[in-house]
Amino acid sequence: MSICAYHQANIQSQLRVKDEDNEKHYLETIKGYDKESINTFPKLLGFLQMKIYDNPYSDLLGEYFTEHITRGQNGQYFTPEHICELMSQLNNASNQKGKRVLDPACGSGRFLLKFAKHSPDNFFYGADISSTCAKMSVLNFFLNGLRGEVAWMNTLSMEWFGGWHINMNGLGIVSIEKEQSLIWSKPSFSKKPENKPSTKGNQLTLF
Repeated sequence: MSICAYHQANIQSQLRVKDEDNEKHYLETIKGYDKESINTFPKLLGFLQMKIYDNPYSDLLGEYFTEHITRGQNGQYFTPEHICELMSQLNNASNQKGKRVLDPACGSGRFLLKFAKHSPDNFFYGADISSTCAKMSVLNFFLNGLRGEVAWMNTLSMEWFGGWHINMNGLGIVSIEKEQSLIWSKPSFSKKPENKPSTKGNQLTLF
């Protein structure tokens, strides 16, 4: 619901123009909830945004998910944030500009958030096989002002399920197909034939 609400068409038109596919997806999503629950979600989203204002680049969604929902199911123990902070520093996170920073198994996006904390003026790319994790990353990207892409995909088999661009052509979130995805179409972590030029360019792969 939050991803639909932050759709680029809604934000850039100040709700005067609607994306039909986005509206249809939103209406399908809310069918499973009663009116009281639906009215609660905007309050929760506002709470999340205020927490990020107080503590930028933190991962409240990932913390809640790990402690209260997954509890390690399918090996989903997210790396503690202080370790993410250390790893971002080991990857020379400070004062980087104009680079593409990739985490091919991003979870809720906290490694990328910690990199952005020190160098926000970059493009951030995350991929995860879990739909829930990918969507948490999308929200974390948007609410912290990151520019980039999140792909819901298997980075080992390159099987594609869905994806989003965040703040790439102005403020907002847009659903994408795999052909529009830099992660899927030009992956820096896949083996390239020797007779073809590398597409890695100035991309940093965190993990």
